[in-house]
Amino acid sequence: MIILRLLVLASLSFITSCASADNNIQKLYKVVNPAVVELHVKAIAGPKPGQATYKASVAGSLGSGALINQQGRILTAAHVVDKATSIEVVFADGTKTSGHVVWLESMIDLAMIQAVDVPTNIKPLALAKAGDYQIGEQVMVIGAPYGVSHSLSVGYLSGIRDSKEIPVSNISPRLLQTDASINVGNSGGPMFNSKGEIIGIVSHILSKSGGSNGLGFVVSVDTIREIIESDPGTFSGFIPFLLNKQQSYALNNVAGHGMLIQHIIPRTLADKLGFRGGNINVTIGNTSILLGGDILLSINGYKITDIESAFKIKKRMANLKKGDEVSFTFLRGGEVKTVYWKVESAKY
Repeated sequence: MIILRLLVLASLSFITSCASADNNIQKLYKVVNPAVVELHVKAIAGPKPGQATYKASVAGSLGSGALINQQGRILTAAHVVDKATSIEVVFADGTKTSGHVVWLESMIDLAMIQAVDVPTNIKPLALAKAGDYQIGEQVMVIGAPYGVSHSLSVGYLSGIRDSKEIPVSNISPRLLQTDASINVGNSGGPMFNSKGEIIGIVSHILSKSGGSNGLGFVVSVDTIREIIESDPGTFSGFIPFLLNKQQSYALNNVAGHGMLIQHIIPRTLADKLGFRGGNINVTIGNTSILLGGDILLSINGYKITDIESAFKIKKRMANLKKGDEVSFTFLRGGEVKTVYWKVESAKY
């Protein structure tokens, strides 16, 4: 009889504990959800399979983001907005505004966008401290999987995955692994801890079916903080393909180095300077590449020879001041050209 009573009490305690946890999640969702946004993106579409001549067109896509300050800064995944021609930001209360890319780190799959307007009653989300998480803790993800707005999924932090250091940056990207359900449309959305702090931004899933029955990965708050603190500079609007020496010579680029421009994003610095993207679709190995665009050879005399040199140049660009003059040397139609640009503001 005593044993039976103990079993009943243990069961009641477990049920009460589960109910309390569920209640906490409900409360947490109500607090943080208003600052999770949908991103309706119009972006430059890539060439279709087998399409030889490419003409730029625009396609729609959907992602999520996290408002992190009252001035309108929104964290999201780079692949959601890297080719965006327009971004519509939709808040939980239905308020809509436009946004543009501020900076973008494609190797880390992280981006920051700026919303034009922010509802005054929305409280921005807080970033957790670096390393303030552990495997086994409960986490929740909010986003728009398959366009289903502000969907909540709950799971556990199931792994921590570190990558090699990015050249010149001293940043070793860290991904957090979760079993919380993640699907198309969740990309760029926040993953929260039990305190309602962001511990990651959704990047991608590993799944044989393409659905949420795989593993989800988010860019960790450690990496987010490192990127923000590194002052990544302003998005210039080039979508590049870095050429090695062999590829350069195959394209009759006697310089033996450079950045083959794939696309130019409208209303960016690259567009303002008149650069051109490619229009001939070819496949080299398993990689689809657009030929026919400009090949950017150097910026301010610094040659673009490899990924390390590209990052060094990016760092120099981030340190430009108003009034500085910058030269861009490039190859177009077999002719070397140079265009000059004077920095108009501290953050171009």
